[in-house]
Amino acid sequence: MKTKLVRPLLLLIAGLNLSSCASAGLEFRNSFRGSVTPGERIAAGAFDVVTLPVQLPVIVAMKLSE
Repeated sequence: MKTKLVRPLLLLIAGLNLSSCASAGLEFRNSFRGSVTPGERIAAGAFDVVTLPVQLPVIVAMKLSE
């Protein structure tokens, strides 16, 4: 039972730490205009977590090539 919970938790933690393309884009926009709403931050974070399965292999390949 514990192992079924550990994998999704690790994926979520990795998503919050590794994948932040949309969130980084929002912060970049915020540095110019300063008008990012909490709803936009939540949407960007959700988008980052949902797209993590696609981004994770790319991130791993980039790290391995260094």
